[in-house]
Amino acid sequence: MKESEKLDQATSASSGPKLPKKLRWHQRVVLSVFGVVMRLWTRTLRFHFGADVQAVIDAELPPAVLIFWHNRLFVAPEFFRRFLPKRKGAAIISASGDGAWLAGFFEQLGIRPIRGSQHGRGAQAFRDMIKASRAGYDVAVTPDGSRGPIYDMKAGASTLALRTGAPILLLSYNFSNAWRANSWDRFYIPVPFSRVEVQVDAIADGRKLAGGDAKEAAKILKQRLDAITEDDECHRV
Repeated sequence: MKESEKLDQATSASSGPKLPKKLRWHQRVVLSVFGVVMRLWTRTLRFHFGADVQAVIDAELPPAVLIFWHNRLFVAPEFFRRFLPKRKGAAIISASGDGAWLAGFFEQLGIRPIRGSQHGRGAQAFRDMIKASRAGYDVAVTPDGSRGPIYDMKAGASTLALRTGAPILLLSYNFSNAWRANSWDRFYIPVPFSRVEVQVDAIADGRKLAGGDAKEAAKILKQRLDAITEDDECHRV
Protein backbone atom coordinates (compact mmCIF):
# COMPACT_ATOMS: atom_id res chain seq x y z
CA MET A 1 0.00 0.00 0.00
CA LYS A 2 1.28 3.47 -0.84
CA GLU A 3 2.22 5.79 2.01
CA SER A 4 -0.40 8.30 0.83
CA GLU A 5 -3.13 5.64 1.10
CA LYS A 6 -1.97 4.68 4.59
CA LEU A 7 -2.07 8.36 5.58
CA ASP A 8 -5.60 8.73 4.19
CA GLN A 9 -6.79 5.71 6.17
CA ALA A 10 -5.18 6.93 9.34
CA THR A 11 -6.70 10.38 8.93
CA SER A 12 -10.12 8.88 8.28
CA ALA A 13 -9.88 6.65 11.33
CA SER A 14 -8.87 9.51 13.61
CA SER A 15 -11.21 12.22 12.34
CA GLY A 16 -14.19 10.24 11.02
CA PRO A 17 -17.27 9.15 12.94
CA LYS A 18 -16.82 6.60 15.69
CA LEU A 19 -17.79 3.03 14.96
CA PRO A 20 -21.10 1.87 16.48
CA LYS A 21 -20.90 0.19 19.87
CA LYS A 22 -21.34 -3.59 19.73
CA LEU A 23 -22.42 -6.11 22.35
CA ARG A 24 -20.03 -8.59 23.91
CA TRP A 25 -20.82 -12.30 23.97
CA HIS A 26 -22.24 -12.33 27.51
CA GLN A 27 -24.41 -9.33 26.69
CA ARG A 28 -25.77 -11.22 23.68
CA VAL A 29 -26.72 -14.11 25.98
CA VAL A 30 -28.66 -11.69 28.20
CA LEU A 31 -30.27 -10.18 25.12
CA SER A 32 -31.37 -13.60 23.86
CA VAL A 33 -33.21 -14.24 27.14
CA PHE A 34 -34.74 -10.77 27.04
CA GLY A 35 -35.77 -11.35 23.42
CA VAL A 36 -37.75 -14.46 24.34
CA VAL A 37 -39.56 -12.59 27.13
CA MET A 38 -40.23 -9.65 24.84
CA ARG A 39 -41.68 -11.78 22.06
CA LEU A 40 -43.93 -13.66 24.49
CA TRP A 41 -45.06 -10.33 25.95
CA THR A 42 -45.90 -8.66 22.65
CA ARG A 43 -47.70 -11.74 21.31
CA THR A 44 -50.31 -11.30 24.04
CA LEU A 45 -51.27 -7.88 22.69
CA ARG A 46 -54.50 -7.43 20.71
CA PHE A 47 -54.06 -5.19 17.66
CA HIS A 48 -57.14 -3.41 16.34
CA PHE A 49 -57.36 -1.30 13.20
CA GLY A 50 -59.76 -0.10 10.56
CA ALA A 51 -60.14 -0.51 6.81
CA ASP A 52 -57.41 2.04 6.04
CA VAL A 53 -54.77 -0.01 7.86
CA GLN A 54 -56.09 -3.21 6.32
CA ALA A 55 -55.76 -1.62 2.87
CA VAL A 56 -52.07 -0.93 3.56
CA ILE A 57 -51.60 -4.52 4.74
CA ASP A 58 -53.27 -5.89 1.60
CA ALA A 59 -51.58 -3.54 -0.89
CA GLU A 60 -48.32 -4.44 -2.59
CA LEU A 61 -46.62 -1.18 -1.74
CA PRO A 62 -43.07 -0.44 -2.87
CA PRO A 63 -40.48 0.01 -0.11
CA ALA A 64 -41.74 2.76 2.18
CA VAL A 65 -40.45 5.21 4.76
CA LEU A 66 -42.19 4.33 8.05
CA ILE A 67 -42.48 7.13 10.59
CA PHE A 68 -43.71 6.78 14.18
CA TRP A 69 -42.84 8.41 17.49
CA HIS A 70 -40.05 6.90 19.57
CA ASN A 71 -42.23 6.17 22.61
CA ARG A 72 -44.34 3.69 20.57
CA LEU A 73 -41.37 1.58 19.47
CA PHE A 74 -42.20 -1.31 21.82
CA VAL A 75 -44.94 -2.78 19.62
CA ALA A 76 -43.78 -1.86 16.10
CA PRO A 77 -41.72 -5.02 15.42
CA GLU A 78 -44.56 -7.29 16.56
CA PHE A 79 -47.10 -5.50 14.35
CA PHE A 80 -44.93 -6.03 11.27
CA ARG A 81 -44.03 -9.60 12.23
CA ARG A 82 -47.70 -10.46 12.64
CA PHE A 83 -49.36 -8.59 9.78
CA LEU A 84 -46.61 -7.82 7.25
CA PRO A 85 -44.23 -10.78 7.55
CA LYS A 86 -43.08 -10.71 3.92
CA ARG A 87 -41.79 -7.15 3.97
CA LYS A 88 -38.12 -6.51 4.69
CA GLY A 89 -37.47 -3.90 7.36
CA ALA A 90 -34.57 -1.69 8.36
CA ALA A 91 -34.47 0.78 11.23
CA ILE A 92 -32.22 3.63 12.27
CA ILE A 93 -30.69 2.85 15.68
CA SER A 94 -28.38 4.97 17.79
CA ALA A 95 -24.66 4.17 17.49
CA SER A 96 -24.37 4.41 21.30
CA GLY A 97 -24.01 1.59 23.80
CA ASP A 98 -27.74 1.73 24.56
CA GLY A 99 -28.42 1.49 20.83
CA ALA A 100 -26.33 -1.68 20.65
CA TRP A 101 -28.91 -3.49 22.79
CA LEU A 102 -31.77 -2.36 20.56
CA ALA A 103 -29.80 -3.21 17.40
CA GLY A 104 -29.11 -6.70 18.72
CA PHE A 105 -32.76 -7.19 19.55
CA PHE A 106 -33.85 -6.01 16.11
CA GLU A 107 -31.43 -8.44 14.49
CA GLN A 108 -33.15 -11.26 16.40
CA LEU A 109 -36.44 -10.14 14.86
CA GLY A 110 -35.01 -10.06 11.34
CA ILE A 111 -34.90 -6.26 11.19
CA ARG A 112 -31.77 -4.76 9.70
CA PRO A 113 -30.29 -2.12 12.07
CA ILE A 114 -28.71 0.98 10.59
CA ARG A 115 -26.47 2.51 13.22
CA GLY A 116 -26.27 6.23 13.63
CA SER A 117 -28.17 9.36 14.66
CA GLN A 118 -27.87 13.11 14.56
CA HIS A 119 -25.42 12.78 17.48
CA GLY A 120 -23.02 10.45 15.67
CA ARG A 121 -22.52 8.84 12.25
CA GLY A 122 -25.54 10.76 10.96
CA ALA A 123 -24.28 11.29 7.41
CA GLN A 124 -23.21 7.67 6.98
CA ALA A 125 -26.48 6.41 8.46
CA PHE A 126 -28.44 8.56 6.02
CA ARG A 127 -26.53 7.08 3.09
CA ASP A 128 -27.13 3.59 4.48
CA MET A 129 -30.87 4.28 4.75
CA ILE A 130 -31.04 5.37 1.11
CA LYS A 131 -29.17 2.20 0.07
CA ALA A 132 -31.51 0.04 2.14
CA SER A 133 -34.58 1.67 0.60
CA ARG A 134 -33.24 1.11 -2.91
CA ALA A 135 -32.46 -2.51 -1.98
CA GLY A 136 -36.13 -3.14 -1.18
CA TYR A 137 -36.30 -2.45 2.56
CA ASP A 138 -38.95 -0.48 4.40
CA VAL A 139 -36.96 2.05 6.42
CA ALA A 140 -38.35 2.90 9.86
CA VAL A 141 -37.56 6.25 11.44
CA THR A 142 -38.47 7.62 14.87
CA PRO A 143 -38.04 11.34 14.10
CA ASP A 144 -37.80 12.45 17.74
CA GLY A 145 -35.23 9.79 18.67
CA SER A 146 -32.85 8.95 20.03
CA ARG A 147 -32.69 11.75 22.60
CA GLY A 148 -35.65 14.00 21.87
CA PRO A 149 -37.21 16.40 22.46
CA ILE A 150 -40.39 14.36 22.65
CA TYR A 151 -42.65 14.61 19.57
CA ASP A 152 -40.13 16.74 17.68
CA MET A 153 -40.26 15.99 13.95
CA LYS A 154 -36.68 16.41 12.76
CA ALA A 155 -36.14 16.95 9.05
CA GLY A 156 -34.23 13.69 8.50
CA ALA A 157 -37.36 11.62 7.86
CA SER A 158 -38.77 14.06 5.32
CA THR A 159 -35.37 14.44 3.66
CA LEU A 160 -35.15 10.66 3.30
CA ALA A 161 -38.58 10.51 1.67
CA LEU A 162 -37.71 13.38 -0.67
CA ARG A 163 -34.44 11.73 -1.69
CA THR A 164 -35.86 8.26 -2.29
CA GLY A 165 -39.30 9.15 -3.61
CA ALA A 166 -40.63 6.32 -1.45
CA PRO A 167 -44.17 6.37 -0.13
CA ILE A 168 -44.53 7.51 3.47
CA LEU A 169 -46.50 5.60 6.09
CA LEU A 170 -47.19 7.58 9.25
CA LEU A 171 -48.04 5.05 11.95
CA SER A 172 -49.41 5.47 15.43
CA TYR A 173 -49.88 2.81 18.08
CA ASN A 174 -52.32 3.95 20.76
CA PHE A 175 -52.68 1.94 23.95
CA SER A 176 -55.73 1.04 26.02
CA ASN A 177 -53.60 0.23 29.06
CA ALA A 178 -49.88 0.92 29.38
CA TRP A 179 -47.18 1.91 31.80
CA ARG A 180 -45.02 4.91 30.97
CA ALA A 181 -41.31 5.03 31.67
CA ASN A 182 -39.63 7.93 33.41
CA SER A 183 -37.62 8.73 30.28
CA TRP A 184 -37.32 11.76 28.00
CA ASP A 185 -40.09 10.38 25.74
CA ARG A 186 -42.33 8.85 28.47
CA PHE A 187 -41.93 5.51 26.69
CA TYR A 188 -45.07 3.34 26.48
CA ILE A 189 -44.96 -0.24 27.80
CA PRO A 190 -48.33 -1.87 27.12
CA VAL A 191 -49.80 -4.12 29.77
CA PRO A 192 -49.92 -7.79 28.62
CA PHE A 193 -53.17 -8.79 26.89
CA SER A 194 -54.14 -5.15 26.43
CA ARG A 195 -55.44 -3.54 23.24
CA VAL A 196 -53.33 -1.59 20.76
CA GLU A 197 -55.17 0.66 18.31
CA VAL A 198 -53.22 1.11 15.06
CA GLN A 199 -53.73 4.15 12.87
CA VAL A 200 -52.07 5.06 9.58
CA ASP A 201 -51.78 8.07 7.29
CA ALA A 202 -50.31 7.17 3.89
CA ILE A 203 -48.59 9.54 1.46
CA ALA A 204 -48.07 7.97 -1.94
CA ASP A 205 -45.00 9.93 -3.09
CA GLY A 206 -42.69 11.67 -0.65
CA ARG A 207 -41.16 13.80 -3.42
CA LYS A 208 -44.38 15.76 -3.83
CA LEU A 209 -44.59 16.77 -0.18
CA ALA A 210 -44.29 20.55 0.40
CA GLY A 211 -42.81 21.09 -3.03
CA GLY A 212 -39.62 19.29 -2.02
CA ASP A 213 -38.85 21.57 0.95
CA ALA A 214 -37.62 19.26 3.74
CA LYS A 215 -38.32 21.67 6.62
CA GLU A 216 -41.84 22.44 5.44
CA ALA A 217 -42.40 18.76 4.78
CA ALA A 218 -41.36 17.99 8.37
CA LYS A 219 -43.99 20.44 9.67
CA ILE A 220 -46.67 18.75 7.58
CA LEU A 221 -45.58 15.29 8.70
CA LYS A 222 -45.70 16.35 12.35
CA GLN A 223 -49.22 17.74 11.98
CA ARG A 224 -50.44 14.57 10.30
CA LEU A 225 -48.70 12.21 12.73
CA ASP A 226 -49.98 14.21 15.71
CA ALA A 227 -53.51 13.92 14.32
CA ILE A 228 -53.45 10.13 14.68
CA THR A 229 -51.57 10.09 18.00
CA GLU A 230 -53.40 9.87 21.31
CA ASP A 231 -51.44 11.84 23.89
CA ASP A 232 -52.30 15.30 25.20
CA GLU A 233 -48.61 16.12 25.48
CA CYS A 234 -48.20 15.47 21.76
CA HIS A 235 -50.64 18.26 20.88
CA ARG A 236 -48.98 20.73 23.25
CA VAL A 237 -45.55 20.42 21.63
